[in-house]
Amino acid sequence: MPAPPLAHLGHWYVSLPVFMGPVLLLVTALKFQTWRERHRGPDPSGNHSTVTTTHDDHGKTTITVTGPLDYPALLEIETELGKTAPDIEILLDLRRIAEADREAACSLCDAIGQAHAGNRITALVRPEPTMEALRAICAEEGVELIDEMTTNPHSTASDA
Repeated sequence: MPAPPLAHLGHWYVSLPVFMGPVLLLVTALKFQTWRERHRGPDPSGNHSTVTTTHDDHGKTTITVTGPLDYPALLEIETELGKTAPDIEILLDLRRIAEADREAACSLCDAIGQAHAGNRITALVRPEPTMEALRAICAEEGVELIDEMTTNPHSTASDA
């Protein structure tokens, strides 16, 4: 006589916590650490980044990054880009970032590339030697860069 299907429930009942327990602990620890980094707030020394998002009446969005372009900032930028609706003009204001290495610049360009295809994304970057890696990667990836804030950074030549 074949064993009823419920007879094998004991194997799963014992094996699941043994094998999935460590995985669940690691995932929980990483999620908690990411949450804590996002909600820590600004550091007076400038070692912690903050990302703020503003929307204007014309459906344009500005994402401003202050501090280093670190992993929590990149996560927040990616989240904000994911929240935007298609066909929205987005300005990434990166003038207040303290530092941006090549790896952070690549990650930023990946986040921009994963945003909605209909969005026009422009990055505002300081023209300094410390931002050269960021400027070079953005240029390689085809991200539109502007150096100085004009009266309306979202306007194009066709708007005039």
